Amino acid sequence: MLNIVIQESDLFFRQGLQCFFTDFFLFEFNQGIHFNFEFTHDTVRMADIIVLPLCPGEVFTCIPELQSRTRGIVIGLVDDAFRTPASPSCFQDILFIARRTSLMQVREALNITWQKTQLTGFSGDKNACSGCQHKTLSMQQMRIMVNLYKGLSVTQIADKLKVSCKTIFTHKYMVMQKFDLRSDYELMILLNKLAERNTHQNIFRDCFLNNSRTCDVAEEMIF
Repeated sequence: MLNIVIQESDLFFRQGLQCFFTDFFLFEFNQGIHFNFEFTHDTVRMADIIVLPLCPGEVFTCIPELQSRTRGIVIGLVDDAFRTPASPSCFQDILFIARRTSLMQVREALNITWQKTQLTGFSGDKNACSGCQHKTLSMQQMRIMVNLYKGLSVTQIADKLKVSCKTIFTHKYMVMQKFDLRSDYELMILLNKLAERNTHQNIFRDCFLNNSRTCDVAEEMIF
């Protein structure tokens, strides 16, 4: 019995994934499936396959639960699989699949990847947190991003932080370059994903909820 963790909020799409995996592993490998929709350290530790929806820029951030992986593969659902760059530690062996990919192409990619995991002596890439290359925000960038997420304008943020509007624009540009974001929409989607993460240490969320007091005591912010 295989354990598959699916972290997908779209219930219709999630139902489709369940049907696909059930059919695929039954007919290709004669194996049953147990599905779990809770993304925690414990469920990740037991998972043979982890399915994560990833917005633009998210592959550059830290997702602590993935360090609990002991086996299997991670499938990243993205809008554009060709846009995804080389990834930091937790994503080095991820299988990126665009949501618009045909079922035939998904079957082929999954078959190849899964067959590889079944080879004798196979062990997935495992990297310590000390060598992770995920991106971080400076203290000032964190303050600016939190205020943008709250809906403040550039002028309002500049007045609040007592800096020029040019400084706000510069930091915003640097953040978008750092996470390979191409529009304000992609920036807000990423910030929303960061704010919603239910992890013990979520500095962006804490800054947002505590009116940036957390930012004032940190020299370097890590997602």
